Parts: sequence; structure tokens; C-alpha cells
Amino acid sequence: MNQTIIIISLGIMCLVGIIFAGCVGSGPGNQAIQTPSPTPFVTPVIAGHIVVNESQNNALVYMNKSKVITLKLQENPTTGFQWNLTTTSGLHILNDTYEPSDTSGRLVGSGGIHQWDISTDTIGEQKIHAVYKRSWEQTTGNETTFSMTIMVV
Repeated sequence: MNQTIIIISLGIMCLVGIIFAGCVGSGPGNQAIQTPSPTPFVTPVIAGHIVVNESQNNALVYMNKSKVITLKLQENPTTGFQWNLTTTSGLHILNDTYEPSDTSGRLVGSGGIHQWDISTDTIGEQKIHAVYKRSWEQTTGNETTFSMTIMVV
């Protein structure tokens, strides 16, 4: 009888030891499951003709050679503020127009849209940069600007 109690006690202690070893071990059950984050692929979408505005400031776009970018920026020349636009030599300004938002002529001081049509003439990295300022004031670095990088392919 004593032998039976000892065998049962040893069996129970083995089971308890196995159970506790499984609960406190460093196996996969206690480690946080880590799913690797997907790495985004940079796959440029090459565009033909695009229309951009202030919301694409500092954008990078890929375009085919000999295509057109239409840039539309809010402007109010009645207050003296106008966009001073420059481009790298691989871009060519085809059209530079201003269209007032009030065509009736009754709203004094109303602004409008300045529009440039720019062709992509040279393969490689090209840039558009514009500064919104009064022409008679010195550039301080605090002006509103627009920039875009175009990868012409």
C-alpha cells in the first residue's frame, strides 16, 4: 500500500512538473506573434498629361517625355501677389495665363487661377519651383512656395 501511494505521488508530481514547465517556458506560446510589415514597392505610375494644384506641393511624379503638365495655382494679382515660376531647362512653358474667378468685373480684389502648361522635353530629373510674392518686395524665405520634381522617362 505504501508503494502504491509513493508511485501515485510520484506520478502526480511528474504531471504537475510537466504542466508547470509548459506554462512558464519560453516556447512559442508565450512570445508575441510578430508579423513582418510588408515593404512597399516603389512602382511609379508614368503619366501622360496631368493637372496639378497646391495639393501636390512637393510631389514627385513620373512622366513620359513630350507630355504636358498643367499647373493651376490660386493667385490674387489685385493685391500685388503673383507667382514667380521657374523650371529646369528640360521643361518648357507652353502657356502662361491668368483667369479671374469673377469674370463680371464687379468684385474688386477677387482672385483667380494662374495656369501654366509645361511640356516635358528632356529625360531625367526636372523641377518646377514657384514663389508667391509681390515683385517689388525682397524675398525673405517666408513666402508661400510650390515645388514639384518630375522624373521624365
